[in-house]
Amino acid sequence: MQTNFGQLQLNQSSSANASPRTRWITKVLATCALSPALVLAQSGKLGSYTGTLQVSGTEVSPQVSFRATVKVSLPITERDSSSITADFMTEDAPNASVQIAQWDSSFTEKSAGADGKFSHWTCSLAAPVEIAMKPTGILNVDLEKKRHELSLTLLSTQDVAFNCVHSQSGAYKKKQGIALYVGTGAPGEQGKAPLPFTDAARLTAKYTLTPTAQTKGRYGPIAQEWDLRLTR
Repeated sequence: MQTNFGQLQLNQSSSANASPRTRWITKVLATCALSPALVLAQSGKLGSYTGTLQVSGTEVSPQVSFRATVKVSLPITERDSSSITADFMTEDAPNASVQIAQWDSSFTEKSAGADGKFSHWTCSLAAPVEIAMKPTGILNVDLEKKRHELSLTLLSTQDVAFNCVHSQSGAYKKKQGIALYVGTGAPGEQGKAPLPFTDAARLTAKYTLTPTAQTKGRYGPIAQEWDLRLTR
């Protein structure tokens, strides 16, 4: 199945404050070339991969550390004796339920201000929060080679509250959208590192993605663990 990669914009209030990770992810989101009507018609009949994913990682400039638990249901769009595929656009899969446990960010200016000091800011979650996020991506399960590949992007459907402190102006609050990525490679490159499975009815994996080649070192390792079960 042919997969194209395009750009999906966050809502205006979210994109204005989006982190570099969010902007990178939204520029390389997978979108399915298959007719949405056909996908919807098939996905209800062929089942879904449903389960939980744990993801944590870092990025630089600004420095970000995050940790989240994701509950998803990925509708199957093609299935035969040799493979199972869930290839879905944002509107095709149910919203994921995501528990954001950590999202800490900080930044220090590279040049001093008029007072000779380097201003900086830090932000952290106002509180751990569970939000809905829209999933987009693809899951390919090769039944003959017993390998699977995953590319899953999640965009928040609402802004998340943060408490921040600026070194000069003091404490302030803000809200912004966030994005997460889970996969066996950077978006569009998930097929380069397919992972083994024993039983296609349950896909489990622990994998650390380091997308440095595509992002020129701006993003650190993304530690991932998933457990996806095939359901009807």
